[in-house]
Amino acid sequence: MLIRPLTPAIGSEVLDIDLADAAEVTRHADRLRALLAERQVIFFREQRLSPDAQVFFSQVFGNVEPVSSTFPSHPANPYVEMLVTRGKETGTDIWHADLTWQPRPPVAACLYAVEVPEVGGDTMWASMTAAHDSLDEGLRRYLAGMTAVHHWEAPALVNNLKGKPDGDEQYHAMRRRYPPVDQPVFLPHPATGRRVVFVNSLYTTRINQMGHDDGAHMLSFLAGLARVPEWQVRFNWRKGSVAVWDNLATQHYAVNDYYPSPRTMHRVSIR
Repeated sequence: MLIRPLTPAIGSEVLDIDLADAAEVTRHADRLRALLAERQVIFFREQRLSPDAQVFFSQVFGNVEPVSSTFPSHPANPYVEMLVTRGKETGTDIWHADLTWQPRPPVAACLYAVEVPEVGGDTMWASMTAAHDSLDEGLRRYLAGMTAVHHWEAPALVNNLKGKPDGDEQYHAMRRRYPPVDQPVFLPHPATGRRVVFVNSLYTTRINQMGHDDGAHMLSFLAGLARVPEWQVRFNWRKGSVAVWDNLATQHYAVNDYYPSPRTMHRVSIR
């Protein structure tokens, strides 16, 4: 495979692989897994993926699961989530990692661009291992062992959910199914062992071992580390582009600047 790093800290593009070719994907599986662990997000251009092919490729990085979010699943494959937007408020234009409000968040995700706007709609990723490594050793020791509360009930997501025809019913079902959960402030990455700043601006509500005011200031500081350009990569989508990212080691931000152009993406979550 030909691999082109996009920034020193995070992100590489793979230039010469056909992800619809199961034999080729299988042949390069070990190298793809190692590349994702090292670079945290990897990109591919000019792909033509059926839902089944996207799921097969995604299984290189772990187990896939049926869609369980508020977006619909693809009629041809229940493991493929259909994200159809027009640049309206979706709650994704905030730095976050996916589903950290679940006890066991996805380890990775695969996103395939089916339809994209002519201009706009980029996605940015930030390395939260680089964020951790930037912290003063004393602060790392102070925060070691602390936990934070994560909850799915962010205002933008609630508004998006309640705007659906059965939104109230879905909202109350989500509240029953997903109470707030505790996650470590510094997550030891299960594959690499590196520490990750595992709080975010969308889903993290407080640090358990700190008072309200001090905890709010610390949470704002830690979540804000995702905004540092030196450990970010920005990707301009084109039709047929694919991104796979480490959902534990990174946060991402979907730039919401393309209204009213349509955008259709297919996502697979990986456990």
